[in-house]
This record gives sequence, C-alpha cells and structure tokens, in this order.
Amino acid sequence: MSSPGDPGWKWFPNDKPSWRLDVVTLLAVIGESAIAEHAQAITASLLCMLPRLLPAPQALLKPSRPTRLPETHAKMAGVYSGTILDSVGFFANIITPLDALPPYSFLVLDIQHAPSVQDLLSTGTMAVTGGRPIVPPKLLSPLHLLSAFSFLLSAGILVAAVIWKDGVAIIAITLISLASTVVGYASSWRPILMQRRHTNDVPSGDVMIRTREGAFVLVRCSEDVARELYSGTEECEYYVGEKAYRVCMALGTILLMVSVVLLGNCTWNSQIFIGGSYIVLNGLYWGLGMLPKTYFWDLSRYTWRDATEEDGQKADTITDKDDEREGHPSFTRTLWYAIRETKAIGWVERSGAAPGTPQWQQWLNEALENAKLGNRDWEAVKRKNEIMTQASKDGGDPATQRAPATEVQTNGSAPGNMRSTF
Repeated sequence: MSSPGDPGWKWFPNDKPSWRLDVVTLLAVIGESAIAEHAQAITASLLCMLPRLLPAPQALLKPSRPTRLPETHAKMAGVYSGTILDSVGFFANIITPLDALPPYSFLVLDIQHAPSVQDLLSTGTMAVTGGRPIVPPKLLSPLHLLSAFSFLLSAGILVAAVIWKDGVAIIAITLISLASTVVGYASSWRPILMQRRHTNDVPSGDVMIRTREGAFVLVRCSEDVARELYSGTEECEYYVGEKAYRVCMALGTILLMVSVVLLGNCTWNSQIFIGGSYIVLNGLYWGLGMLPKTYFWDLSRYTWRDATEEDGQKADTITDKDDEREGHPSFTRTLWYAIRETKAIGWVERSGAAPGTPQWQQWLNEALENAKLGNRDWEAVKRKNEIMTQASKDGGDPATQRAPATEVQTNGSAPGNMRSTF
C-alpha cells in the first residue's frame, strides 16, 4: 500500500491496490437503530421475504419474538366506562402522537369506523363470528417502495458481479439476500386488535388521555373503537411457530456471518458497488424515520377529525397576557377545559388528575356545575386559588393539594408491564 513520500503520492492513494475496502463488511451491519425503528412495519409486510440487501439485518435476529406492540405511557380514563390504564396503544398513538403535544394543550378528537366497517359492525357479523380486526401496512408505503428498490439493487449487483466474473461477490450477495428472506419469513406477523364479543348496548366509549406534560386529549368514540384502539390490547399473530422461528434465526445468523466474510474478499469494483449501495440504503432508512407513522400503516378502517372548540384550541398559549390566572397556560385551566367538554368529573378522580381532598372536591363540583350550565367563561383558576388560599389559612398541608395527584409513569417504569414488545 502506498504512503506519503512514495512517487506520485498526492495527498490520497494514487492507484487501486493502494485503497483498502475491507470496511465494506462493516457497512453491511451499520444502521441497526434505523432498522429496529421500522422493525414492526418491515416484518408486517409480505415484502419482508424479498431477497435483498438489508442494512444491519442482525437487528431482526432476536432470541424471542415480541407479543405486544410498543405503547406510549400516559394516563387514560374511560369517561363513562371507568376504565383506567397507564398507557396508550400503538395505533392510537399514531392517530394522535402524544409526544408531539405541547404542555397543557387540549385536543378533542372524534374517531369512528369508516362507513364500510360500520355497516359490517351494525349487522353484528364480526362479533358473532369472532373475527378480530387487523391493521395492515399501507400498500404503497415508503417501506414497500424501499424494499422493492433494495431488491432491484441487489439484482443489479448480481448482474454486475457476473459481468465482472466475481464469483465471491455472487455468493456473498446471494447469501446475505437469503439471510434477509429467512429472517423476514421467521419474523412475519400481523397486528390484531381486541373486539367486543357481543352487541349489547353499552355507554359511549369516550376516553380522556393525560400526558406527563399536562396535556389532555378527549377522544369521542364508540365502545367498539375504544376497545380496538384504547382499552384493548394489540397483539402480534405470527405465521411461524416458535421452534421453526429459532431454526430460522440460527440459519439466518450463519448466512449473515458467512456472507460478511465473503464481502471482504470481493473484487475492488464489487466492493465499491456494494459499499455504495449500503450507504444509500442506510441513508434512506434513516430518512424514513422522519416520516409520520401514518405513512406506513393502513388506518383506513377509521376516520377522525379535530373537534376542539375555538375557546379551547389555545390552551397551551397565552391568551391574555394581562390576566396571569385565566390568560396563561396551566394544569388547572386545561383540566377545566376537559371537564367543560365531558361534563363529568368521575374520570378526574379515578385517573388521579386531581387530589381527593375536600378542597379539590369542592372545586370539581363547582366546575361540573358550571360545565352543565354552559358557563364556558367560568374563572376556574381564580376559583381554585381562592379555595386553596382558604385551606392554607385553616392550617392545611399544601402538599396534599398538589395536582395531579398521580403522575404519568415514564418509559420503562410502568408497573405490571412485563410482556415483551417490539
């Protein structure tokens, strides 16, 4: 290998033998975090079985398979059902990305089944037959297009290797493409939602969601929609049994290791082509991470719209800089907005949005009364301060008045959540 001081050296190596491209084997396994981020959508599509170059295929080589889709931690309460949960389901969070909500914001969302689904549900057919609903990947999702592009790119590398008479590259690309097929087949699955088993009359399925930052989301929906997206669980139904999965994982690991060794022994031209392909694919997968998940999943089963009233749309902003109580964002103001829309306070107590002290109970009762009377301009923050000030004068402990009474659990700290997820 040439070095500075050799004839013809001009800052960079000046001939092919002077360049070393052994790092191409490293390019094949870089990008694990990007692949892991899209693991659900990749393996939920039948295109995951296409033989193709896949950056960091080891991201899919797991000793066990998840049983649940990932959830987002938030406090969720059934407004009328009384259900209390500490997380929001995967697809519900796609419809309303909770992490994107500003602190103390307020949102009202109307969600219902699409007309065709509603017609089927009205007959009771699905409830009787027990067929659980499925949310498939979008047919023309960016991941599908990228999978097809990767397949064509792999075919192009094979053709080039044949032209260059590079047998090592032919074997390496074939093996690493087969590894993605084997791993994709073993991991292929479909998400199935919970469903009511009867058609009895039940209360409305409205739910209230509270984030750790103090934002509230009121979802107005039927019990069927609530069971599918919120109060039920999304489960992973795999096409391959557990024993076959482990065999495929072992085979995929062997194919990957052998192909990585062979990649380092390809000709210079093949290594350039393969290395450039992995760089492009890694960049594209990273780029997909900036797209909303609605681009990847077919949620046409549902329709939704923002139904927030005008006087609640700016809950997270200063509406009157001269009024430091009612005109500035606060937990109390947003809580009042939520009560004003639901005209109920049972969910407040059950979800821990407010302490159970007599002072807070008094404020909640007054808030409920004003909500039912349609007094949307009630000075909720001012009234809360008056009640709490009187409690302090009476010698009460201020710590007992802190709201919310129950904080939202942070990621990884939700009690009782022991099931494996993606």
